[in-house]
Amino acid sequence: MEHHFKHICYDIDQLTSGTTKLSQFMIRLRRQADSLPDMHDPDKYFGDGFEALIEVLIGEMGSTPFIQIQGYSPITELDMGVDGIGYGPKGEAHTVQVKARSNTESVLTANKDHISNFVAHSLSKYNAKNMTIFTTAKGLHEEIGKEMYMDKVNTIGYSALRTMIDGNVMFWTKFRDHLISG
Repeated sequence: MEHHFKHICYDIDQLTSGTTKLSQFMIRLRRQADSLPDMHDPDKYFGDGFEALIEVLIGEMGSTPFIQIQGYSPITELDMGVDGIGYGPKGEAHTVQVKARSNTESVLTANKDHISNFVAHSLSKYNAKNMTIFTTAKGLHEEIGKEMYMDKVNTIGYSALRTMIDGNVMFWTKFRDHLISG
């Protein structure tokens, strides 16, 4: 794991022991995030933990047809909207944005959630052919996805993430191992 969350996680055992569902992870991560607000901004901590989870998800399941990302690396400095970059099946740039939301029924919007920054930076800096948002929200607002981004932004929301990792003990073990290995 390249993401810095492995170095700042308050309690890896509390976060991962017995965790086999995304909902459990989010509850535990939010509890940790809120427990030491003077140490790290709670929302940033929550987001960083989810970014680390997505890094491992892409590393372990990136070749699946649903994800199609290989060689993924997070971008943790100078956040201009792109949280990570990898490559698609033909070697083309594939950018990633990770959005952690406590409300799994909410939808992401262009302005409030800064999705436009992600799209602009993906196209201008990386000439990305593929863009994917991973989120614990329900997804990207349907009209914005279709009308503003012309269906060029793939969104993997809460329900799809649950399908991939809920009950997937091997995934959760790998995630824990990545956090521990520092």
